[in-house]
Amino acid sequence: MGTEVWLRWATTAAFLAVAGYCVARLTAAHRVPAGYPGRHRAVDVAHILMGVGMAAMASPVGGPLPSVAWQTIFLLLAAWFAGSWWHERRNGTPASDGMGWHGTGLHHAVAALAMLYMLAAMPHGAGHDPAPWLPGHLEPGIALPALGRVLVGYFVVSAVLLVARTNWRPTPRPGPQPAILRTPRITATCQTTMALGNGYLLLAMLG
Repeated sequence: MGTEVWLRWATTAAFLAVAGYCVARLTAAHRVPAGYPGRHRAVDVAHILMGVGMAAMASPVGGPLPSVAWQTIFLLLAAWFAGSWWHERRNGTPASDGMGWHGTGLHHAVAALAMLYMLAAMPHGAGHDPAPWLPGHLEPGIALPALGRVLVGYFVVSAVLLVARTNWRPTPRPGPQPAILRTPRITATCQTTMALGNGYLLLAMLG
């Protein structure tokens, strides 16, 4: 296999690893329902959906859902996180407490919109195939390339900022907490992976 194929498989594995980690977090959170903030649960769910969706896009074999299904998922995610961010701003709710995920609802809304943009703006033959399967190729020639470049820059900056947060230590919280829910370094690494992955997919489609 060529270098590009190996890179795409490695990226696919990284996305699926993030999704799997989030499944493990939700499983652990089920044991302490009152001790794990709802906003962190929401990001866990979002990263599962984002991780699987990005894996389907990056994988050379594609994924089992059509493009329109993923577009619907990412549109709903973007709307939910945009509303969550607005609610946080109006009520002064902290975006992160150091125990779980970093970043505001706005960041996650932008990530979901970037995925929506890629699916909607990719070349006709790859992105609008009516078959119930997302094709496994990233063809260059995405529409509105200027927007794509802006998003690439955003994700690069986000990744740099998140790298700095991998040195954060957990903020102590009252009551027992499963260890997997007190891993801000790992969660920052996961979000860095997602940011870099979004940038990679965009660059591949920008050509």
